[in-house]
Amino acid sequence: AFGSRCWVCGLPKGRPKRGMVNWEKVNPDNAVDPLPLPFSIIDEVIEEILEAVGDQVDLIEKKKRCPEYEFALPEARASFFVQVPGRIACAFVEPRGTARMALGTSEGEALLVDSRKGEVVAHAHPFPQLEPVTCVSICSETAYQDVFAGPGIDPPALPVPQMKLFAGGVTTPKILVYNIQKESFGVVLKPACAIHLPEAEETERPVIEQLHTRGVIGGVWVLALLPDKTVRVYLTPLGEPDLDEEANVVLDTPIAEGDEDDEEGEDEDGGPAEEFANALQVNTAMYSFSLTQLAPMRHLPMPELDTITLTVFSPRPRDGAYGMGVSAGQVPTLCFASSVESNAILAHFIPSPAPLVAPTGLELDELLMKEIPPHGLLPDPETKQLQPRRRWSMPAKTSAVAVAPNGGIFAVGGCQGSLALVNTAAGPSLRTMLPGHYGAINALTFHRDKILVSVGADCFVHQYCMQTDTLLARHLSSPPPEPVVVLGASACQAMSLAMTLDSEGSLRLWDIKRGCKIARMTCESSPQEPKTTETAEDKDGEGTTPKPVIKLEQDETPKLLLSTASSFCAICMSMGAEDPAIEGDPEGPEDGADGAEASPGGEEGDAGAQEQDRSWLVFFDQVSVLKKLFPTLAPKGDLTKAFEALSKEELSKLQPQGVPSTMEKAVALSKKKPPEDPTR
Repeated sequence: AFGSRCWVCGLPKGRPKRGMVNWEKVNPDNAVDPLPLPFSIIDEVIEEILEAVGDQVDLIEKKKRCPEYEFALPEARASFFVQVPGRIACAFVEPRGTARMALGTSEGEALLVDSRKGEVVAHAHPFPQLEPVTCVSICSETAYQDVFAGPGIDPPALPVPQMKLFAGGVTTPKILVYNIQKESFGVVLKPACAIHLPEAEETERPVIEQLHTRGVIGGVWVLALLPDKTVRVYLTPLGEPDLDEEANVVLDTPIAEGDEDDEEGEDEDGGPAEEFANALQVNTAMYSFSLTQLAPMRHLPMPELDTITLTVFSPRPRDGAYGMGVSAGQVPTLCFASSVESNAILAHFIPSPAPLVAPTGLELDELLMKEIPPHGLLPDPETKQLQPRRRWSMPAKTSAVAVAPNGGIFAVGGCQGSLALVNTAAGPSLRTMLPGHYGAINALTFHRDKILVSVGADCFVHQYCMQTDTLLARHLSSPPPEPVVVLGASACQAMSLAMTLDSEGSLRLWDIKRGCKIARMTCESSPQEPKTTETAEDKDGEGTTPKPVIKLEQDETPKLLLSTASSFCAICMSMGAEDPAIEGDPEGPEDGADGAEASPGGEEGDAGAQEQDRSWLVFFDQVSVLKKLFPTLAPKGDLTKAFEALSKEELSKLQPQGVPSTMEKAVALSKKKPPEDPTR
């Protein structure tokens, strides 16, 4: 009936030749569904469900790939480590970001660390019997006063005073001052001055609660918060200037026999023996003031000493430490007092030292016979009482404070999220209230006088512009849905970088100029970098030993963040189960396989090493971290300038994009052409 066609398919009989059949493309949506009615409805429902699920998966993957989820956030390792024996009781870095930092340990050592080299360059035992050093400070912004030498006589050109290190202990009522002096063999700490504090009553508290220093023309202000809830202000002399052309240079002269023990200078009690006997002595405070007005109301008790924070600073210009002319020595030093148990802020003014003048009431002949007062030496003053110049009542209790490096802006964060700015350059006055957080502000930090970074208990990180007093960016500190509370923050002064520390011990690097996260930091060393060591047997450099991988113990988490001129520093130590403070008992160090030096005493030595306390200084060098994160950015030029000149779009292109999602892989696969049929 069908003739030459097949009765089954309706096609012509016989085998068609290759390439002679014309296939017709049919749209499956226009085809008739051969399924019965109930099954077709079920098929449509299943297709709608699968399509909705696919849309939700695509939406979830897009959300996870946003910057808040840190899907493509790279990880950067630490640059170098410094192991410190004992527990770090205190640390200090100058606000303008120098390369030096000072540490005080529970073993009675005062350490000076160079953050560029990553090593301890000088150390001293200030107090006898290994008394812990609980307060340290360094000061470099000082200058000598010009003394009138006579008519027609030019005063000598005075050098820059030496940087000084201040140390305070637990029971010794003294503040010992060292000159940080460069010698031909390195940096040494030489005794310069001893400040005698009043004898305290027999209490369990240390003789000094807080120690702050600030350099002025003619000396260094030293502010000590004492257990009697008063602040004593001492003026430390700078010492006589060394006008020799070969200052700070020691000739290579041999040490005579027997001088080694004299140079150590330790008495029978194990402390320094009379090393400060020939140094300058300061016995009387120049000013003193009480903090009783720090109470929230008149009849309420004063906050406890542990909750009080002193902030000492001086307004300075951007390009230098001091101004020029007569007004250079008229800038007062400000001391702001706050407490986490009070909403009051006290502002005290400390006048600048008066210039050295001749005594009044002398005849001309007697005046000419007077000797010129020596440089760097100060007479004993009479203690004067100071009263607060300003007192502010904030909306809530103060939880965090910070001051700009130039001293022009003082920021106050409240326990309910409020954020206030105080203008100090033209006189302390409330400047504005910024949009704050939904929880307590835990930390504040300034990048120069341009950007303020705040972290709060609401797990958000805010960045504010100080030129316009506006909010620049607002980001979660860690990925949702359960972000972690941020406890600390520190900003760099050389580059627009900041680092935050959360409650889990995680560190993150932020670009505060463009308002985005750069990397997740880890306190582990990189195992790929070999270290070349030159020994006496192999001076040709052929012997290379791999750099040991340093991995801290699980409980040795970062506790404090500091920022120096070249790097960020995280202080890591374990916290004892009984004492949650920084001086608590540790659980013991790691073994030598993880980077610690093995004890030569066998099993007994290992057991003794495990009982010894230790701490770590973990440094993240800013330039080296950026080179590892962005290897194509200025490989031969100035990386700092190249990074500052980047736009947000250019920075996003340099950052890694991460692994594509399943949906992106499916879309890319659908766009590919199918392979050709090999049979054709």
